Amino acid sequence: MLATAADFELIDSYPHYSRGFTQGLVLHNKQLYESSGGYGKSFLIYGDLRGGHRQLALPGNYFAEGMTVFGDRLYVLTWKQGTALVFDPLTLAFQKRHLYPGEGWGLTHNGRELIMSDGSAELRFINPSDFSERRRVAVHYQNKPMKFLNELEWHNGLVLANQWQTNCILVIDEASGEVLKILDMTGLYPPAIRAPHTDVLNGIAYDKDSDSWLVTGKYWPRIYRVRLALPSPSTVRQPP
Repeated sequence: MLATAADFELIDSYPHYSRGFTQGLVLHNKQLYESSGGYGKSFLIYGDLRGGHRQLALPGNYFAEGMTVFGDRLYVLTWKQGTALVFDPLTLAFQKRHLYPGEGWGLTHNGRELIMSDGSAELRFINPSDFSERRRVAVHYQNKPMKFLNELEWHNGLVLANQWQTNCILVIDEASGEVLKILDMTGLYPPAIRAPHTDVLNGIAYDKDSDSWLVTGKYWPRIYRVRLALPSPSTVRQPP
């Protein structure tokens, strides 16, 4: 089911740090966390939507990818290094690292386990304590595999995934892997008005306080607050 104009509502927008090659976006305890990629340029940043940010540059051999805050830990994937970096979410102090096979793209959690994408048409479900893989779910739409799953956000049994090189958000049933809806977000920041250096949509965070979503992209100058009309998953799963 493709999106229509009625499937999302633009509420507001805010300035965005437009030098960030946005890979992950998370709203946790009213703080907005973001990871930015690039060899020799990767960093983590957090603060509120009005500024006051804390920033941490990552070592030059890491290309930061998706991130999530689970419990009292901030997890950050790396692209081709097969390494998940773990930080204190309040101080950004490094805590530990975990290894995993293949590439790292997007990351979220469902309250029990981490959910990771790797550029393929599969989601990996990960034990947060040691990063061991529990299972995989194949993502498909009308019986076709959906590749290039990038930044992820879990919500009530659904996984919302930015699809790399598009301005679409895939709404995925966590249990079955079926894409229930495709949201075309191009109208938020139409290509015709974009600066030459801006890139695709990437970055989506749920704000439970207002039941809305924060959406941005790579080198985008704005973060957009929207409401989304989402389908119901096959099994609604609430975090503990």
